[in-house]
Amino acid sequence: MAQGGKPERMTLLSTKLKERKGPRMDMAPMIDCVFLLLIFFMVATTFSPMPGIRVQLPPPGKPNPNKPKGLIVRIANPAGAERVGTMVLNDEIVGFNEMFSQFINAPEDIKNMLIIQSERAVLHEQIVKIMDLAKQAGIDKIGFAMVARE
Repeated sequence: MAQGGKPERMTLLSTKLKERKGPRMDMAPMIDCVFLLLIFFMVATTFSPMPGIRVQLPPPGKPNPNKPKGLIVRIANPAGAERVGTMVLNDEIVGFNEMFSQFINAPEDIKNMLIIQSERAVLHEQIVKIMDLAKQAGIDKIGFAMVARE
């Protein structure tokens, strides 16, 4: 018998119970499954191209000195608190309504193309609105031009 009147067997059993640890779960197989699923979804996913506007850029080199035939709209940066920049169509200041009527009434030889020249701070909203007016007026070709900096 052990000290204190308890049998040795009880002390061994009680120490084994004290040493006993709770159940452990191995995380490695679960992490492997997660990575396999991640790789599967990355490989199986297809991305569709975003629809947009096709733009045909000119070849690099010197700018063309010949003035193209067509309607030319110049848009200045908005002044102060204005949202819309000043629009000049063939050397005449116009608004959206006048621009649409001039697009429709333009001669056929220059009505086939619209060239938009805008400064840097012009909102895309204004440019897109001009493009919509041109399409409604029957202008099929729209080009963008830039003024060379000095």
